[in-house]
Amino acid sequence: MRFKERIEKFVTRLNLSELNAYICTDASNIFYFTGLPSPATLLVRQDGSATVYTPPINHAVAEKEAPPNVEVVQTKIGSSVEVLLADILSQLGGMVGIDKLDVETHKKISGLISGVELRPQSRLIWEMRTAKDPSEIELIKEACLIADRSMRAAADLLVPGIMESEVRAELVAEIYRRGGQEPAFTPIVAFGERSAFPHGPIQKGVSRDRVLKRNDVVVIDLGVKVEGYCSDITRTFYIGSEMDEKLRNVFEAVLNAKSLAQSIMRPGVSCSYVDDMARDSLSNKGLDPYFIHSLGHGVGLDIHEPPRIGPGSQDQFMENNVVTCEPGVYIAGEWGVRMEDTVLVTEDNVIPLNSYPLDEHLIY
Repeated sequence: MRFKERIEKFVTRLNLSELNAYICTDASNIFYFTGLPSPATLLVRQDGSATVYTPPINHAVAEKEAPPNVEVVQTKIGSSVEVLLADILSQLGGMVGIDKLDVETHKKISGLISGVELRPQSRLIWEMRTAKDPSEIELIKEACLIADRSMRAAADLLVPGIMESEVRAELVAEIYRRGGQEPAFTPIVAFGERSAFPHGPIQKGVSRDRVLKRNDVVVIDLGVKVEGYCSDITRTFYIGSEMDEKLRNVFEAVLNAKSLAQSIMRPGVSCSYVDDMARDSLSNKGLDPYFIHSLGHGVGLDIHEPPRIGPGSQDQFMENNVVTCEPGVYIAGEWGVRMEDTVLVTEDNVIPLNSYPLDEHLIY
C-alpha cells in the first residue's frame, strides 16, 4: 500500500467518524500519506479530496512528487501556521480533526475562527500506522541490516584507550557508508559506570566523554533511517575475557527476559501483560527494581510509536506491528546491561529483524 491507497483508506475511516475533514501538521503523518517533506500541512476531506499546503522552499518538490490524488497549494513566505489553519478551518465549518495541536496555537486559532470545532484525533491515523504494510516492513528490514553492520563497526573499535566519542563518530560514519538516510536518533555509547544511564551519560555534571578501560561494560544503542523508516538496536559488551558471577548472571537474566517476552508477543495479547512477564522473569533473580523503563515501543516513521509495551499500557499487539523488545538492568555506579532488537509481530510468530548476535558480548 502506498500513498494514494493510504489516503483512500483514511477517507473511508473519516466517513465512519463524526469528522467532516482532517488536518495533518505532524511531519511523519504528512510523509505517511504523501511522501512529501515538511514543513507542510495536509487537509483531507470526507469527499476524498486532499490538499497539501507547502511553503515556496518545498513547492517544486511537492508539485513533482505529490500523489495524483493530492492537490498542491503554495503558501506565502513567512505565513504562520496559525493563519493557515484558521484560513482552512473557516472554509470548512463543522467538526474537523487534527493530529497535533499545542495549546498556544489552539488559543490563537480560536480567536480567528467561528462555527467550527477543532478536535485532536490522532487515534484515527495511529490505527492505520501501527500495523505496517509490506513496503514499510521491507524498509525497516533494510534499516535493521544497516544498523547491524554499524554495530559491528562500533564493536570492532572497542579496545582500551578509545573514547566514547570516537566510537560514536565511527558508527555514524558507517551508517552513511552503508546507505542509511541518517541516524534515527543520537547514538548512545556508554562505557563503564556510565552504562547505568539508560539514555547515556547526558545528565548535568557528567563528563561528555570517557576512555575505555579493561573490565568495562559497554552499552551501544543505535538506530538507522531508510527512506524515513527507523530501526533500533542495543547491544552490551564486556571488555575482558571473563565476567564476574554477578555480571554474568545479569546478562543471562536480561537475555532470558527478552526471549520470554518475544515468545508471547502475538496479535490480541496485551502489551502490559508482556511487560509484566519480562519483569516477573527479572524478579525471579531479584533484579526487577533495576528495570527502570518500559519493555519496548513501536517503530516506524518515528523511533517511538504506539504500541507502548509497558506498565499500564492499554495497547494490544496487532499483526504486522514492528516493535522493540529491550529489557535492561541498571546498577547505579557500576554498569548497565540492555539487549534490544526490532521485531515483527506476525499472526503466529515474532521475527527478529536484527541479526547481530546476542551472545557475542565478550571483547578481549
